[in-house]
Amino acid sequence: MATGIVGATGFIGSYLCQQLSCGHQALRIFARGEAKISSLSNTQVFLGNLLSGPDCERFASGLDVIHYLAHTNNPFNSDEDQAAGVALNLVPFLTLLSAIRRLASKPHIVYFSSGGAVYAPSPARVPYSECDPCAPGTSYGILKLTAEQYLRLAAERGELTATVLRVGNAYGTLLPQYRTQGLIGVALNQILHQKPVRVFGNAENVRDYVHLQDVTAMVKMASTPHRPFDIVNVGSGQGHSVNDVLSVIRDCHGSPFNTQRDAGSAPWLPDWVVLDNSYAQREFGWIPGVSLRAGIAAMLADSNTELRAAAAVAK
Repeated sequence: MATGIVGATGFIGSYLCQQLSCGHQALRIFARGEAKISSLSNTQVFLGNLLSGPDCERFASGLDVIHYLAHTNNPFNSDEDQAAGVALNLVPFLTLLSAIRRLASKPHIVYFSSGGAVYAPSPARVPYSECDPCAPGTSYGILKLTAEQYLRLAAERGELTATVLRVGNAYGTLLPQYRTQGLIGVALNQILHQKPVRVFGNAENVRDYVHLQDVTAMVKMASTPHRPFDIVNVGSGQGHSVNDVLSVIRDCHGSPFNTQRDAGSAPWLPDWVVLDNSYAQREFGWIPGVSLRAGIAAMLADSNTELRAAAAVAK
């Protein structure tokens, strides 16, 4: 099965690329320039521009499955320049879909949407199912939902098949300290470098955290289409507040750390998002296996090992 990945240098994309390249599966990576992914086995790096129809055609030609993860903004900054958000995120995606239409190759698209940004607020605090109303509160969510609808349209016209993954708050690797998205990965990196953890918004906001290992397992299952068009929540089904997460980190780390509150930032963010994953369990047999505590403990153990190795080399 020939597989392509768009967005392989991002947080989830880079992890997925590493996991898929470990097997015997040949990968074709769409990239704007040579990157660290070029050193992975079984990977072909295709250099091109997603705004170029011919580049998209050359990339998509012969592919059975395309994982699409490319996105340039996040819920915190997507409303700063809405026109740019459309130009940088939606237009490239539609350029690829147009190329697929011209090729008439009918690949399967696995699109990474958002489990936290597309649904309407839920005052009853009942975990979101895939059929619940969508009313994004940010431009980020609007772009994700719009891309979903273009995929639905293309699938109904027989141009492709698609599985949309509405992923919760993914975690599993350290993230750059300057990021405003990815609480666990950013916080652990700040703690390991003895810096305060910056907390955005209300620390009682609840999210559904899902480990990258479980996300990857779902991606592999979703690579085979069950329906012409499908939407699947990818979350743990459990909610944890920011304070809950910090408490687990504190317990696993074993030492105190400082926090820097930025409570006034992004007041429009939803205060509660938990995903109902029963559809994924029923239709795909997917069950998340990494608990929040186990996932954080493993990240700390791996990071401490890397830090000790780096210190030994420095000597």
